[in-house]
Amino acid sequence: MRALLISAALVVTGLSAASSALAAVNADAVSAYSDTTRQRFIRALDAARQGTFSSESDLAYDLRNYPLYPYLTAADLRGELARGASADLDTRIEAFLADYPELPPASQLESAWLDDLAERGRWSEVLAQTQSKQSTTGQCRAATARIKMGRGSLAEARTLYNVGKSQPSECNPVFDWLAAQGALDAGLIRSRAHKALLAGDTGLAGYLADQAGGDAPTVREWLSLYNNPAGLMRAAPGLDDDVAVAVFKRYVLAAPEAAADALPELVARFGIDAKGKYEMQRYVALLFAEEHRPEAQLWFARVDHARLNQADDEHALGWEVRAAIRDQRWPLVIDAINQLPPAIARDEEWRYWKARALAATGQDQAADAIYRPLAGERAYHGYLAADALDQDYQFNERRVPDDSAIAARLEARPGYARARELHALGMDSYAYLEWQALMARLPQDEQMQAARRAYEWQWYARAILTLADADYWDDLDIRYPTPYSADVRAAAAANDLDPAFVYAIVRTESLFQPTVRSPVGARGLMQLMPGTADLVARQMGRAKPTSRDLNDPGENTTLGARYLSDMVADWHGNIALATASYNAGPRKVAQWLPETTMPPDIWIATIPYTETREYVQRVMSHMTVFQHRLSESVTPLASRIDSVRPAYPDRQTNF
Repeated sequence: MRALLISAALVVTGLSAASSALAAVNADAVSAYSDTTRQRFIRALDAARQGTFSSESDLAYDLRNYPLYPYLTAADLRGELARGASADLDTRIEAFLADYPELPPASQLESAWLDDLAERGRWSEVLAQTQSKQSTTGQCRAATARIKMGRGSLAEARTLYNVGKSQPSECNPVFDWLAAQGALDAGLIRSRAHKALLAGDTGLAGYLADQAGGDAPTVREWLSLYNNPAGLMRAAPGLDDDVAVAVFKRYVLAAPEAAADALPELVARFGIDAKGKYEMQRYVALLFAEEHRPEAQLWFARVDHARLNQADDEHALGWEVRAAIRDQRWPLVIDAINQLPPAIARDEEWRYWKARALAATGQDQAADAIYRPLAGERAYHGYLAADALDQDYQFNERRVPDDSAIAARLEARPGYARARELHALGMDSYAYLEWQALMARLPQDEQMQAARRAYEWQWYARAILTLADADYWDDLDIRYPTPYSADVRAAAAANDLDPAFVYAIVRTESLFQPTVRSPVGARGLMQLMPGTADLVARQMGRAKPTSRDLNDPGENTTLGARYLSDMVADWHGNIALATASYNAGPRKVAQWLPETTMPPDIWIATIPYTETREYVQRVMSHMTVFQHRLSESVTPLASRIDSVRPAYPDRQTNF
């Protein structure tokens, strides 16, 4: 199960089904508009989409001051465009787009209108609407318009073509023109195939190989090596440097020792420059560190650290430190952290590990000097520092001030009113788009008030993320809400779990969004994959859950808490291993067990997957805050998380 990337999971959907969601919303808690007004809007929107809405009707008059009236206009204009364009309609659409450039339905209307203008050969209008666009689609529309007007630019067309990814269909006329001008030559096709291969898009590279003419054998050789990287050892000198480096990285993944041993020979054979050699050595060092191989430190010693530091390569530099942490080579940990760029060294993680290493080498005063300020921070490593000092945790709570003057400025913004109403109607995909467009333009003080309002509307994900955008971290009411309390407590009690643990998983997985669906199909508060939910339900003697069931907070937490409990039992009560398993799966976690019993902070710090490592740290930190929020006794991490053993016999997992 993968942690949820919230923004990626919010896909814009249609405006239908809003009326069914309306009954479930406490509208009076959201704004002053009545259910009657909202029902009128839904009826008007349906009419506009069907082409039967009239801006002169009584219904339109009743809604003229309703914040979402522009949505009716957009739907009406689009319906009218589908029935047949006219000069008057063009004028009205252009005016509407100028008035509402960031309204979500405006982009759909604009796209349909531009297609219609193109079909009518109105290229000057297409160019006027697209020449300032930054998107690839907009640039290709503008380039097409210039071509149709006899002002095509070969340089512009080549730039749009020569990228290592598939371009939108709006670019096809540009590429067709490029070919018709005889400018789509084998060299340009080869260049694009080269970029595609380096980007890992072998499908595009293969498609281009069929068009590359005399360069086709070269592109096919690249593809063959990329798909069979061990062939690099037999490749003749003269292979493109960038391709050789890209293939080498795949070779390292397939045969780490053989690839590492062959690196000097390959550098010499292909004449790879210093930059390429650095990338190859960096990749070997990273892989060896992530796989906990003892050679990792030796490989990091070979990497050009001037390049690492100049690039602020936090990932590689971090793994150099982690490799020393894993081996508990504390003097090396201190040296590696001391050599980090200052901006990276200030991170809570490296401050903690420097103090930990200093303490391990008998430098207690120096360690305490780092631990003390860190222990005052509300963070995972801050809690570890407090444990090292045997101090209570600091939660540093400060509510966002309720400033009526700033709130009034916020509430006067049309985008705010639209987002509020869309949320009240259950149209959260559109509400999200309105909210994001608005927040991008707001000063910090208005963002803070916006977070307060979103929290009051029980729109918890937006409240939490908006407060983060405002760089305000201390309002724990907003950042750590406790909705669905009865469901969470019942699920926790039934599975002998701390409700703070369940809440920590919910917050990390879904930010309290009960109907959210991840890009890989995980659903609901605890982001259950359907297959996992089916298996858990079967083990519990319950019916196979439907998608609707998984969107229900009670059903989702019932199944999710049981799955989490199974992970806890599977790892003999070790909640760090259980949490990692919830994210990456127990089979993968079993591969990460140490050869000898290891302190939990070291094991967590060296989890190979960045996502899982950060996930475990977040959950442990969130659980601490939720214990505080739920008025529980806060259990120190030092006594909550067990050491990690090399083996856990009698594991019963079926996952």
